[in-house]
Amino acid sequence: MKCDLIFYLAKKTALCEKKIKELFANTIYQLNSVTASTTPDSLGMQLTDALNCVNLIVVVGGLRDNDVRAISNVLSKALANSSTNIIPKRLKNEVGDFDGYILRSGKQTIICIPDNPKEIENMLNENMFNYLNRIYSE
Repeated sequence: MKCDLIFYLAKKTALCEKKIKELFANTIYQLNSVTASTTPDSLGMQLTDALNCVNLIVVVGGLRDNDVRAISNVLSKALANSSTNIIPKRLKNEVGDFDGYILRSGKQTIICIPDNPKEIENMLNENMFNYLNRIYSE
């Protein structure tokens, strides 16, 4: 299954991408495209484009900021105007300061995670892949 990766206000992008590829290596998930965004508008456009092509998107970064650029603020504004039934889920970060998020509507899923390889490894674990497998096997 194809997955898009979007870096948003992220640091350590090469290390994060390497870690994600490593974690995806023995799964059914493969990276379709990798892009980067530094503004809420460009993130919105990239998410829209990605949702037209794939059902799974991983957004890395944007969790540290507490201003209007923070991913939580960007997604909250976007979803406030949506008539789609969105199922949100907090993704507990056991090894870092910032929790992630999973947003799902039907077969489309957006996973938002920190821009730290150790935290990515902790969050994209066996439980996460089991959760995704349940969604996409229905």
